[in-house]
Amino acid sequence: MKKYILILSIISIFSCSSYKDVSVKETYTQFKIVSTPILVENDTIYIHELRFYKIKSAKDGMKLMYQNFGDWNKKIESIHQKNMNSFIWENVQLLDENNTLFTVVTDGAETKTDYFASIKIFDAAQKDCLKEKYPYKQKLIKVLTTKMNDIHKNKFDYRLFK
Repeated sequence: MKKYILILSIISIFSCSSYKDVSVKETYTQFKIVSTPILVENDTIYIHELRFYKIKSAKDGMKLMYQNFGDWNKKIESIHQKNMNSFIWENVQLLDENNTLFTVVTDGAETKTDYFASIKIFDAAQKDCLKEKYPYKQKLIKVLTTKMNDIHKNKFDYRLFK
């Protein structure tokens, strides 16, 4: 009996020891510029999108835009996944150093083969801002990747984007 009491005492001492909960900051540095085909009136055009792969939800691009720029202007059917929508923000000033206004389209996919959040950017002349030779391409990528790294700080209800 004394053995059992001693064993239980030892177990309770070790089980009551404290531990420190360590959280690791999640970063969204895993991204790519992808050329995506889109069918427009029997023609296929290619647009570029910034895809984030290390994400919590395919709707993280939407969350980024909503938290930084408020409500969207339009909602359309997603090009990547039929049970999802794309959200469009128009006349958004993404760059602090100039007054250029952009249209931002957010989308994403959560399927067996794809898991990403995507952002497409167009300027006032409807030019693809993620094309290779666009003058603000690198600045836009830097702004959006920095903002994506900050979205995890707040809890968020993704059901807003239905």
